[in-house]
Amino acid sequence: METEELKIAIDELGSVTTLLYPASKRERAGVTIVLGHGAGADQLSGFMRMAATGLAARGFDVMTFNFLYKEQGRSIPDPKARLESCYQAVIKTALTHRKLKKEPLSDWRQINGRRIASQVAAAQPDGIAGLVFLGYPLHPPAGPTSCATSI
Repeated sequence: METEELKIAIDELGSVTTLLYPASKRERAGVTIVLGHGAGADQLSGFMRMAATGLAARGFDVMTFNFLYKEQGRSIPDPKARLESCYQAVIKTALTHRKLKKEPLSDWRQINGRRIASQVAAAQPDGIAGLVFLGYPLHPPAGPTSCATSI
């Protein structure tokens, strides 16, 4: 599958790489899935590639991306505001890219990323058709009750 690489400026401190996995024209559903990586991987991980190509084969345009911290070779996730600005820039690109037609459906795998994605979607729902969370559990290792204190 032919991917298209894009660079998205996040702020004056950096930009991130995205990969667009286009759906076949015959199967296109008109929905874009923005697929974010987990804390320990990046968009080139086996899972991310498998998910992106599988979704594209089923008619979804898929845009994967690296968070700034991964793009810059760091392992510790950025602060909440920086993660949110990255998400917002990727969503904006998905909404305005010439090959994409409909609203993005956002999917984030990491615990912190899922929280950030849901907070950004709640604060700025324009253009977001829904959220899908891959990877479980949807709570920290300490259990579901520890989620309430982190949100």
